[in-house]
Amino acid sequence: MKTTNSHDKYFKEVFSKKEEATAFLKGSLPKELVRNIDFNSLAPLKDSYIDEELKENFSDLVFTCKYKGRKEIKIALLFEHKSKPVQYPHFQLLKYLIKLWDADLKQKRKPVPVIPIIFYHGKEKWDKKRFEEYFEGIDEQLLPFLPSFDYHLEDLSQYTDEEITQRYNEIKTRTALLLMKNIFNEYLLRNKVHIIFVGGNRIVNEETGEQFFTATFYYLFSNIEKGYEEITKEIETITEKGGDIAMTIAMQLEEKGRKRGLKEGLYKKEKEVIVKLFTKAEFTVAQISEYLDLDKDFVKKILKEAKLIEK
Repeated sequence: MKTTNSHDKYFKEVFSKKEEATAFLKGSLPKELVRNIDFNSLAPLKDSYIDEELKENFSDLVFTCKYKGRKEIKIALLFEHKSKPVQYPHFQLLKYLIKLWDADLKQKRKPVPVIPIIFYHGKEKWDKKRFEEYFEGIDEQLLPFLPSFDYHLEDLSQYTDEEITQRYNEIKTRTALLLMKNIFNEYLLRNKVHIIFVGGNRIVNEETGEQFFTATFYYLFSNIEKGYEEITKEIETITEKGGDIAMTIAMQLEEKGRKRGLKEGLYKKEKEVIVKLFTKAEFTVAQISEYLDLDKDFVKKILKEAKLIEK
């Protein structure tokens, strides 16, 4: 039941919240930066600066905040949703930053510094380079003619579960990151449920706890094949209420899967009958439509897919 956009959706659901975004940034950014950022002023922006070209690799969450108590800056959290390293991330980030600054100028605002953060949780290690390393033969004379900027990389594959637990104190943030780190290995995932959901009782009793668990279990069950019951039973030993939520979502997803299977089976059967009536019985499109009580356009679509008609 794996879905291609579930990672992106879950990331946005979790880290668009101020509390989780703050915990993530505090655990990810260099301490020198963290000391100077006023996280009480952290506020999400509704705007996205991802264009059609960037959409292939990234989605974004943008925040504003005060730096050193006075100056406004922006923090752009870019989620790499293909789960594969980008070959020339600086090139894509430069286009992104220019779009962001252009938006400031169009609204007659002064452009402000932006901290770009790439969040990556793929299996393959991300080889982070400096901008000038993309170019051969760069010396001190050529260096001033290249853009000079950097990005912060948060590559979950480079951390152990223990390191993630130590870096991120807020339970929901830690749970989400541990889950996203292990999501591509179903065997490991099943064996780490007790680690990922430790502290689950505290989460579920918070104001936004049920909402977080609902998003988390949808994400979890959408990325495993079957055997939801085994996982929900283990979650129940950690948090009974969380286990109830997990079981409800598992049942909903199984019912959706059953209905989708029935629908796909019906579609396959209809397709077979339409093709046979057209090729064996030599029915026309109109006759097939009337005989099976189907829309003519649907009959034509099936026959086109079977390459039996052109128009």
